[in-house]
Amino acid sequence: MADEASGLDQVLRNVESMKVDEKSKQDNADTNSSDSNLQITCFSDLVDDVTLHFQIIRFPNQIYAWIGCNSAKFGRLYAAAPTRPNNTVSVSSILGGVSDNTGSGIARRLVIKTGLNVILACNIPKNSPMLETMKLIGVTCISTIQQIAMDGIFDDKDGIIRYTSDAPPTHYTVKMQSFSLLLKNAVEKYESGEFEAGGYKWKLVLYPSGNKSKNVKEHISLCLVIADASALGRGWEVYAVVRLFLLDQKKDKYLIVQDALGRERRFHGLKLEWGCDQYIPLTVFNDASNGYLVEDSCVFGAEVFVCKETITGKGECLSMIKDAPTCKHVWKVEGFSKLNQECYESKVFIAGDHKWKIQLYPKGRHLGTGTHLSLYLALADLTTLVPGSKIYAEFTLRILDQVQAKHIGGKAKSWFSASQQQYGWPRFISFTYLNLPSTGCLAKDVCLVEAEVTVLGISSAL
Repeated sequence: MADEASGLDQVLRNVESMKVDEKSKQDNADTNSSDSNLQITCFSDLVDDVTLHFQIIRFPNQIYAWIGCNSAKFGRLYAAAPTRPNNTVSVSSILGGVSDNTGSGIARRLVIKTGLNVILACNIPKNSPMLETMKLIGVTCISTIQQIAMDGIFDDKDGIIRYTSDAPPTHYTVKMQSFSLLLKNAVEKYESGEFEAGGYKWKLVLYPSGNKSKNVKEHISLCLVIADASALGRGWEVYAVVRLFLLDQKKDKYLIVQDALGRERRFHGLKLEWGCDQYIPLTVFNDASNGYLVEDSCVFGAEVFVCKETITGKGECLSMIKDAPTCKHVWKVEGFSKLNQECYESKVFIAGDHKWKIQLYPKGRHLGTGTHLSLYLALADLTTLVPGSKIYAEFTLRILDQVQAKHIGGKAKSWFSASQQQYGWPRFISFTYLNLPSTGCLAKDVCLVEAEVTVLGISSAL
């Protein structure tokens, strides 16, 4: 306890020293500025019958925080900071022994969510039997400290927050000169070059007068897009904390937009971007007194911290076809009584942009062997199928009555794929009925087989 108390005293002395230094720097830098850049907040909160005590000191570029759980015990002390060039977060236990997952995890997440350096003292117990409660406490601590850390917040709309910071974007900056010419030349969208962060390639996309596809007007729209998604394989997902920047050139501070709760945003095959459709009104942006557009130049930027990634290798997209056309094909089978092969196939025909064929087994197949004619519809060219895709089709196969037009048919709906190439009936028509002259199925030893095919939908792998 003596060592812990002396450690606490040393930390408090360091904090007091830093407060004096920070105050001195602020006074020297700008005699008109206030001491609002230094915030000290102390309070307690009750979470599921657990009392949390908070002491938070907020400097412009760092946070000092103590979290006490049901006691005033100092606990372990952690230092956490973003590291370059790999853009990860480094966490070290500097007092109290080997780090535990609870305190170090909170410190790490605070860096990710605020972009600031963090010194955190925490006595939340490790491996508590109240595991779910501890998880809730951890989330509460992160959310509470983050809200205090984000000084300068002036909006909370549509699940995002806007705040200011003097820290520049870590990963990418876009300086735009003669910005007004984008509007004059009706440039609807500008895409930046690709940059890498967290092992993935990204790019910034800016809409100078709003994203018209989302009916946005009189605003600048700004978003981050994951680039070259086709190279990521199937079933990929990337979770990342994203911050979008705009430089106030007069105050040398950045307007930053991010998720209001600091949550990771999920990118995947159907969601390649995240951003803000109404990043800033054009009236505010164009007003030179606000500092965003100075001498027709502006600076945008982005930070991306990848938190989690998965590649499942599974997934599919089903596209149903509205008002799908129907295709008919008639196959004339001559010399029917002389057919001696197991299977005969029609010429290939096209239906729904896919190649098909009719398969006829004159001696029967499977359950129809020796008693019935077997008839099937089959895919004719599997090489044109995208791996993992399926085709949903409605079809009718008929033996045409050449005398009275009382045709014999069967109708079905089925999925066709590389593993299920054909569908039909092993007992389509009995030999006895087929050979009756009155049925008109055979006329002058000719059999007419008709296929009617409608492709209703296609399922392809993501």
